[in-house]
Amino acid sequence: MNERKILIIDDESDIANNIKAILNDENYETSIAHNSTEAFSCITNNNYNLIILDVWLDNSELDGIGVLKKIREMSSTPVVIISGHGNIEMAVKAIKEGANEFIEKPFSTERLLLSVSRSIELHEIKSENDQLKQKGIYDYKFIGNSISINKVKNLIKKIAPTTSRVMIYGDSGTGKDIVAREIHRKSNFNKGPFIAINAALMEPENIEREFFGYYENEVSKIGYLEAASEGTIFIDEVGEMPLQTQAKILRVLTDKSFTKMGDNKIINLNCRIICSSIQNLETLIEEGSFRKDLFHRLNVVSIQLPKLVERLEDLDDLIQYFVGIFTSENLNNMNLIPIIKSKYINYDWPGNVRELRNIIERHIILGEKYDEENNNNKEKEFSDQNVISLPLKNARKVFEKHYLQSQINRFDGNISKTASFIGMERSALHRKLKQLGITEDIKK
Repeated sequence: MNERKILIIDDESDIANNIKAILNDENYETSIAHNSTEAFSCITNNNYNLIILDVWLDNSELDGIGVLKKIREMSSTPVVIISGHGNIEMAVKAIKEGANEFIEKPFSTERLLLSVSRSIELHEIKSENDQLKQKGIYDYKFIGNSISINKVKNLIKKIAPTTSRVMIYGDSGTGKDIVAREIHRKSNFNKGPFIAINAALMEPENIEREFFGYYENEVSKIGYLEAASEGTIFIDEVGEMPLQTQAKILRVLTDKSFTKMGDNKIINLNCRIICSSIQNLETLIEEGSFRKDLFHRLNVVSIQLPKLVERLEDLDDLIQYFVGIFTSENLNNMNLIPIIKSKYINYDWPGNVRELRNIIERHIILGEKYDEENNNNKEKEFSDQNVISLPLKNARKVFEKHYLQSQINRFDGNISKTASFIGMERSALHRKLKQLGITEDIKK
């Protein structure tokens, strides 16, 4: 997985190096510039996911605000402003000039990492939505004409024009996000953004700040609910939401309004809410981990997605569709359809449509020898000689990936059992797997 790149612009070497060390430990790739000249040389030659910028820059042609203004003329790269002078007026000015966040020195490691991750994530969400609007289409379509899929399509057709809240159920890989996007695309909210979030991957201690936004140090930050205004917010794995947050979401749905954390200004709820769950929420209600009243608010209309093994008559259409996607700019590989069908004729598709998509992409890109070569590469990747030749950070990443992939396979893709065995919180394990690029064969 490619590391996100961050540029640190600070005239104080000790502070810049300290920030660099913190970010490197979290697998960010970092560069340092001490003045505006060095900064723009770095920016010209690199594509950064985030810039951390000090307001005061000694021995620099431009101060931090000047650098910020010029960055905004060049790109929309998120910028986190830092300052050790506690100047609230300067913070407000920085935000008005296009900074994403302002943090005051000295700051804690947690505060820095929170600002970094949130700024990058919100920027990526906005960029994704902008790309979708420009294309006028979504990356993947809801494919199939089986009886079960036609029932789902008919439900979407009836549901989409309404404002009803929708709950989508289905195993991992069945296409819950695709259905949510189809509902959004065919709804009256389609001119607004489609914002997808996974409750299982969010930090429990920060989930409310991310949902509702916050007001802090005279600076106001929007959350997902406000960012989704006039559009749709899709909450995947809603059953993983903490009970405390569930209570606040219930209040939002009841009042049809909310306030940011640390603020009392009322913001009207102006978006459609679609949720999904791989778990049986009624079972979670019985266990006391999900609120019954919230369930009834969210589960106004429910859609149950079939497993791929339950709709094998759609296999031809699905294979042809994915082969078309992955060969659109290459030679015609439609002859792969019978090859893939014959090879997996008795397969039960535990990963559903997502697994089919990955298999087709693998066959087209790497060919028939992929499985054997891939297994050999995994063993080679983790050999003692290979690991010893790596820097500590890279060796640790290789070990973590090999160890976690082995544990995932050991427990047949069950995240809960894996997390319990290795002594890790389920949500933290999800984040680590995503960070390491381990996404296949996971049953959440």
